[in-house]
Amino acid sequence: MPLHRLFCYLCLLLFTASGLQAEPNSAQRLEEVQTEIESLSNALDKDKKARAKLNRQLKQQSKAVSTLNRELRTLGMQLKQKRRQLSQLEREQDAFRQSHAKQLKALNSQLRAAYLNTQPHYLKVLLNQQSPNKLSRSSTYFHYFHEARQTRLTAISDSLKTLDNNKTNLLAARQEQRLLYEKRQARQKQLTAQNAQRLATAKQLDQRVNSQGARVASLVEEAQALKALLESLAEQAPAEAISTRPFGQLKGRLTWPVNGKVIARYGDSRKLGQLTWQGIMIKSAIGKEIRSAAAGRVVFSDWLRGFGLLLIIDHGDKYMTLYGNNQSLLKEVGDTVTAGELVALSGEQGVKQYAGLYFELRHQGNPTDPVKWLGKRS
Repeated sequence: MPLHRLFCYLCLLLFTASGLQAEPNSAQRLEEVQTEIESLSNALDKDKKARAKLNRQLKQQSKAVSTLNRELRTLGMQLKQKRRQLSQLEREQDAFRQSHAKQLKALNSQLRAAYLNTQPHYLKVLLNQQSPNKLSRSSTYFHYFHEARQTRLTAISDSLKTLDNNKTNLLAARQEQRLLYEKRQARQKQLTAQNAQRLATAKQLDQRVNSQGARVASLVEEAQALKALLESLAEQAPAEAISTRPFGQLKGRLTWPVNGKVIARYGDSRKLGQLTWQGIMIKSAIGKEIRSAAAGRVVFSDWLRGFGLLLIIDHGDKYMTLYGNNQSLLKEVGDTVTAGELVALSGEQGVKQYAGLYFELRHQGNPTDPVKWLGKRS
């Protein structure tokens, strides 16, 4: 039974019980009503505990998905770097092969020239009583030829060693690439399974909060939880300025955290009672890069009910920006960031029915229209 109907039924039972006092057997009927009330109250408690358990599961699963996405991103960059390394090694291998071929060709030409232009043997020169000067020139020629040949042979030997080393490095790099690829495939399989679990848990939660009244109550609780979190963070935040430029002077100049259409604006109705949007929803593809609107320090990087994987950056002067509904968080609490620095990947893990980034700007804990602070888009 939906929560609001259960509550109405509970009130009806109480009203009925109060009107039964004058009837015969009213004491028995009142006892039955009280038993029914107790039963319904227990059902409410059980439902609340069940929802709390599902929220804990969703938090754990969302954080696991974030970690796997971050690992996959790192593995992807490592594979890209490994591919560049392999390409470089292959180019070097080709260059050394060509150099080796040229050296062999040069040695072959050198030996052929020596054979065709070889001088008479020293003994023959002496027996023919040729000039000692000519003999000296021949000796010098053979000495130079021997040195040149030795130099060529040494170069060929070095190039062979280099080719062998390059071949070994190439094989090692290919093995590392294969292992990285296999690791990425395993992580991708884990991610698929974790995503399936997360979606199943989210579906169970939606089934428990399927009425408008229950959804309004849930959103109110989420807003209160965020307010309490921000108050706690404000007490922990450093008093000194984080940026060299006061944040208040950046109005109209902040970096857009992601490019995309604004599909929910600050102050717009959420079509649930009197609730309105406290920030903006920027539509974007899942896994798109989210960047810091300004320099600051990360003060929260975790899952929060209603906001999914949430990152909060303190900019000093009691200003904070909030980045919710993410697929993965790339920064930890305590990290300092510059304006435009990559901090997260967009997703659909918090704000229901929306894919993209939920972005808020708060001053002294109070929300303000972030669009007025963001700069012009390029």
